[in-house]
Amino acid sequence: MENMVTRNDYLSTDLDIEPVGYSASIFDPVSADQVRLMRWALQCLIEKCRTLDGRGRPVDWTEWKLFLLAGYVCGFVCNDLDAEEGHTIFQQVLDTSSFGKQLTLRQLRALFHYIVRSERWGDMGGDRGGNTLWIFLESDAAEAVRKRLSEV
Repeated sequence: MENMVTRNDYLSTDLDIEPVGYSASIFDPVSADQVRLMRWALQCLIEKCRTLDGRGRPVDWTEWKLFLLAGYVCGFVCNDLDAEEGHTIFQQVLDTSSFGKQLTLRQLRALFHYIVRSERWGDMGGDRGGNTLWIFLESDAAEAVRKRLSEV
C-alpha cells in the first residue's frame, strides 16, 4: 500500500497538464471552442449585469470569476502581450462601440488580456473589483465585442 500511486499523484505529474500560472503566448493559436467559451463567459456576465442592475458585489459573482478564469483557459491572457496594446483597444472600444465589431482575433485577445489582468492586479477588494471590467460591461462595448466573438 505504501507505494500505491493515487489519482492526485498521477495528475500532478501528468506531462499533458500545464503547471499552475501558465499563460499562453499570443503566437499560440486558439481553437473555435476556446473562442466560443470566451463568448459564453462574457454572455453570462452581461446577462448577470442586466438582471441585477448593478446590485451586489460583482467580484463575488460566479459569472465574474468564470470570465476571469476563461481568459486564461481560453488563451486570451498571454504572457507576451503588451498591456498598452490592450489598453489602447479598450479605450477605442469604449469611445466607439462599433469599433468592437471589427476587431481581429489578436485585438480581441489583447483586449481581454488587458481587462483580465487589470482585474487580477487591480483592487479586487473593492465593491466592483479593479473597475476595468465593470466599465466595459456598463458600456455598449461589451455587447459589440460579444457579437464580434460570434463571428471570428
